[in-house]
Amino acid sequence: MPRAWPLKRMNIKPSDLVLEIGSGNNPNPRSDILCDRFIHTSHDRAGEFSIHIDRPMVVADGMRLPFLDQTFDYVIASHIFEHMEDPARFAREIERVGKAGYIEVPSAISERVFGWNFHHWYCEMVDGVLTFIPKKEGEQHGGYFHRLIARNIWFRRFFEQHEHMWYTRLEWHGKIPILVERNPMSPADKGKLDAVAWDLLHQAKKEEIIDAVFAIRFLVRRIIRKIRKIIRKFGWLMATITMDKNIISSLAQLCVCPQCHGNVGRKEKKWTCIKCKAVYTIDGLIPVLLLPEERKRGF
Repeated sequence: MPRAWPLKRMNIKPSDLVLEIGSGNNPNPRSDILCDRFIHTSHDRAGEFSIHIDRPMVVADGMRLPFLDQTFDYVIASHIFEHMEDPARFAREIERVGKAGYIEVPSAISERVFGWNFHHWYCEMVDGVLTFIPKKEGEQHGGYFHRLIARNIWFRRFFEQHEHMWYTRLEWHGKIPILVERNPMSPADKGKLDAVAWDLLHQAKKEEIIDAVFAIRFLVRRIIRKIRKIIRKFGWLMATITMDKNIISSLAQLCVCPQCHGNVGRKEKKWTCIKCKAVYTIDGLIPVLLLPEERKRGF
């Protein structure tokens, strides 16, 4: 599923320091610092896209973010909550490091239509509360709708026209209103979701002229986005050559030990926690702030 970036819905000030967690292959243009669990593998990343790094990045686990309380003015977590085994704990950790933020997850209807084997939850807004219900099902249609949106411009247009049905979005300030249900969704409730989904899908149809216009706009949009990403990537590569020490020093001022929140000091290609003496490696210009047991899973 394409990741949408509704910047108009994000109340980010020009002076805000912005963290993005789970930036993956398509980081938000406004993010200042990227944070991802995996940079060398496409673990749990739809389409198995490789990571995109074009600004300062930290490798860390979302349950133990290596930042002090209220370090960031704004935290973006797009298409990451549905991967978490404990969304409530993740929410509390985001609240700890950020003052406000934006959350985006696939809607429950998306999960019924598209389905992802590595998503743990159905996600919906219920009375203003971001609600998570355990999900056991993976792809139910053999990946049919994933292929449909990737190969057919008319279905892509239909998807974008009904974007509000496919995503659940929340901009929060101070506290994240969240509820994690422990009981799976009942067959009756799944049936209701499927009925809504099929009513929606029955509206999808080809419209040659409209599809042709949309195809041109879609192509232009993709080209512009690609050019912007190339320019930013080039700028980042130049920065890594000319200002590599400054990049690491700046990250060291923001980051702390994920285990005890002590300050870190750099020695050669490693960071050492001044408080608990834990040692963390640096992969190129990317601090790997994972506990030993987390590193065993790879990054």
